Amino acid sequence: MKMKIKHLALASVLAASIAQAFAVNLIADFQKATAYDPTFQTAIAERQANIATASQSYTAYAPSGSISNSRMQTDTTGRTTVTVSQPLINYEALSTFRQAEPRRGFAEATFLIRQQDLSTRLIKAANAIILANENLKLNNAKIKALDQQYLAAKRKLELGQGTITDQRDIEVKAAQAKSAQIGYKNQLETAANQYSAITGERPKLDDFVLPEKHGKFNLKNSNDYIDLAIQNNPAILAAKYSERVSELDVQKANGAFLPTFAITYTDSKNNNVNNTYTGVVANLPLAAGTFFARQSVEANYQKAKETRRDTEEKAKVEAERLRSLIDTGFQSLDIQLDAIKAAELSVEANAKSYEGGVRSAVDVLNATQTVFQVKSDYVTGVTTLTENLLALMNLSNTNPTDSLETAYKYLFAR
Repeated sequence: MKMKIKHLALASVLAASIAQAFAVNLIADFQKATAYDPTFQTAIAERQANIATASQSYTAYAPSGSISNSRMQTDTTGRTTVTVSQPLINYEALSTFRQAEPRRGFAEATFLIRQQDLSTRLIKAANAIILANENLKLNNAKIKALDQQYLAAKRKLELGQGTITDQRDIEVKAAQAKSAQIGYKNQLETAANQYSAITGERPKLDDFVLPEKHGKFNLKNSNDYIDLAIQNNPAILAAKYSERVSELDVQKANGAFLPTFAITYTDSKNNNVNNTYTGVVANLPLAAGTFFARQSVEANYQKAKETRRDTEEKAKVEAERLRSLIDTGFQSLDIQLDAIKAAELSVEANAKSYEGGVRSAVDVLNATQTVFQVKSDYVTGVTTLTENLLALMNLSNTNPTDSLETAYKYLFAR
């Protein structure tokens, strides 16, 4: 509990400090989402149920008692019997008791997986707003450029230097861009609704604007991320705890064949006569079904071991894949920045050539479309890289807030 309070305090301080540097505060929105998001609320209930199951395992070696009251035909008064029993040697109960810690660990690891899922859904929702915002801005710039080209084509036509075809081509492109603007506005509204469905509050859409250029993130090598994933990945931790629970289930099944010993106290009252007994009770279980139950839990244990191994192998592959995608993404963004500069120069050159009668209106339109496309591709590349970065951080880290902070700072850093 102290550790959780410490993490919450650090998250609050982090959210306050980030709010001063960025217009959008994803860390604060993540905290809101943990208190509002319906999917995450089911995860909270799931965690509580898993912890309750773990706590129940602690009671396996606790004393038990019963009170019964009956009356037979030959009795003049009721029979009251009080029995209290404390296990002394019970291998089955001991195995159940030892399952408490791995069950609690499984509950916490599963909850971390749900927190990571929430951070992923939040960053995807933020990226949807960013993409819609950027496309609106870029498309608006495209419309203005087409309007200017239309005026230039109209002047050339009036001077007898242009053609009606050039003017009509520009009109068509302008109409298409204006139609697309409506679609981008709808996308932005849908993205805003998706975001508010997670956080419970409507976001300030104007804040979701990217810087013109992004830096790089200092990546570790693949082996480092693999080692961190094996140590910290919640899915692997959950698989390990599940394997341990299954192993203890096998021990429980073995214990079902062994005799048990317990101290028992009995106080029976009948016809105003008290009979009290305290002693050690031995019990030797004999049940044919126990043999087949043991085969079942052994099979489940083998399944749990292979599931853990499969989870580890997938984490190794995923760490290498994500690390490679991020490294390639950084290189791609550098190339796209150069492409943006080249595309902007191309528009300027084609516009001047068109004025000089060397280029056609179609050449200018194509150059304008290229600028829009390469800028849109850059934004898409940044958001995709950010999602991959968050996935890699979640794969190798047990603190979802830290992972989200890393991706968040890269996305909006100026």
